[in-house]
Amino acid sequence: LMAENLERGKISEPAKQGEYFRFIVQECRRLSSLIENVLDFSRIEQGRKQYEFEPTNLIALVETTVKLMEPYAAEKGVKLQLGTSTIHHPTSNIELDVDGRAIQQALVNLIDNAVKHSAKGETVTVGLEIKIEKLKIKNGGNSSRINLSVCDHGPGIPAAEHEKIFERFYRLGSELRRETQGVGIGLSIVKHIAEAHGGRVQVASEVGKGSRFTIELPVKAEKPQINADERR
Repeated sequence: LMAENLERGKISEPAKQGEYFRFIVQECRRLSSLIENVLDFSRIEQGRKQYEFEPTNLIALVETTVKLMEPYAAEKGVKLQLGTSTIHHPTSNIELDVDGRAIQQALVNLIDNAVKHSAKGETVTVGLEIKIEKLKIKNGGNSSRINLSVCDHGPGIPAAEHEKIFERFYRLGSELRRETQGVGIGLSIVKHIAEAHGGRVQVASEVGKGSRFTIELPVKAEKPQINADERR
């Protein structure tokens, strides 16, 4: 309807035209994301989903995704911010062999859910963090993982629902009480993408305290260097 009104010249005010254009662009992005989810879900169900792994700058990927979703969040009256203060890395170019498009899709799904369940004026934070853990192997060693997280201050999720929300077509609450849109496949796709990368997705949430979804991506373990004296 908005596109038709613009085409027919019924909207002459520049400010109103800009508002219409922004809404149309946002709806196109939302529908594209929904269609991509449905198509990917079909491929996953048929065992035909393939991933293309290549070195990807995760910081740039997260920044691009946040910018992509900012208009959607603004339309809902929600602030979307990037939180990378927890990054501890010698460079700002954190590369990992992943399917960049798939990881972005997973983030979009999580951000979309967070925004939908946030009240106006609330903030949704997208974070990136590197965790380094000691491995219990001969000669020791370090194992790293990169966490991509989306945190909201929404109504939260009961503990009994934490596992169920990742099931296909499962939606929180009763049919009569649901106020958010969706078909219940977004989180199941996030889970599949994380597992296809050798990782996992976790949720930390309490009723009334919001939710934090985290995609954990493993980094190849680093074995310590063994000097000449240790070899003797």
